[in-house]
Amino acid sequence: MKKIILTESQIEKVISAIKKDKDKEIFNYNSLANDAWNELVYNAQKFQKINFDLENNDTTGEKKTFYVKKNLRKDQPVKYEFNAELMEAGGDWEMPVMYFRLEFTHDYFFGDLYRKGGEPEFIWNIERKTGNKLSKCYVIIPPAEAGNKLTQNYEKSSNGDPDNDEWFAYQNNDLSDEHKKKARITPADKQKVWKWLEELLAKLVKENHKPLD
Repeated sequence: MKKIILTESQIEKVISAIKKDKDKEIFNYNSLANDAWNELVYNAQKFQKINFDLENNDTTGEKKTFYVKKNLRKDQPVKYEFNAELMEAGGDWEMPVMYFRLEFTHDYFFGDLYRKGGEPEFIWNIERKTGNKLSKCYVIIPPAEAGNKLTQNYEKSSNGDPDNDEWFAYQNNDLSDEHKKKARITPADKQKVWKWLEELLAKLVKENHKPLD
């Protein structure tokens, strides 16, 4: 094999380098982040008994930070902070389902939110068993009454029982063109799920905040 030797001027024509700012991330960690979030989606699906595929799993581009102010002591105000991103997911054969990525960034809950006995109400009431590195991050899926387009398709449930409380994404092949229009997510649906989340987070703080006094 013939050895190739390039002169300095030839190297400059072949390759160029751009120095990056030290605070700018140059590596792409999207696949790691998506894998970590997808694990939380599966946990939420199992807990809430809502089924949809993650073949298409994208952000809606709608992101918000919620703040709830409380006092630790009479003259010591603190704030709870929650980051939320609205996502849509579903297989090519499914109508999209909305879910939220959540991060509890600043909280002053004394003790944790895990339920000691009794049925857990939300996904954060369950102690996480895996080594997922997204601490204080959760996925929550708005139910049908909160604006999500879901169906109780008993034939697709685990046992075909009409009393089964599982929910599913609408299947394209099961819908007429008219019903597909009704199963599509609208801007009004998105507004409704955001309102549902806002009320849910306010309720969470109200029920769990304990002032030092």
